[in-house]
Amino acid sequence: MGFFNDSICTCCVCPMQCVLKQLIGQVVDIANDDERFNIQIEEVENFIVSGINSDGRRIHNPICQINSVQLSGIVPLNLKPIRKSTKGECVCCEDPITDVANLLKGQEVTIETSNLTFDGVISDVGEGIVNMLGVDPDSGATNTVVISSCFIEAILEGAPSPSS
Repeated sequence: MGFFNDSICTCCVCPMQCVLKQLIGQVVDIANDDERFNIQIEEVENFIVSGINSDGRRIHNPICQINSVQLSGIVPLNLKPIRKSTKGECVCCEDPITDVANLLKGQEVTIETSNLTFDGVISDVGEGIVNMLGVDPDSGATNTVVISSCFIEAILEGAPSPSS
């Protein structure tokens, strides 16, 4: 699943690279802080995901900038097991929110990142990754959302209230 312990990258980058490698050939929506784009993943190497975007152009995106990946259907993924960091940013940022997400596994939640909100059920939690099953509001289809723990700004427990 990668060389996590040999990397100086934060605790969320290597696990996201591992997830993206499992999605080679898939069409996904990738979001970072500034934008969201559609890409068919062709290659994942050296902390860069590369592929063809919806305009037909080849795109290269640094994995450290990705806060979420969304794709159609229920996609089983192998996540790196949770481990506790002993120092650095992961101890005060990623580890605590991962613990909360792990306690809420199987429950309906809303997860907020800097630019997106996801409603659904937490299906799995791994090192630096929260895997969620949600429903596309337009089509009603189930989708898989992979969220980098380091970019989670809040987890709200329970189903969202219906709008009036």
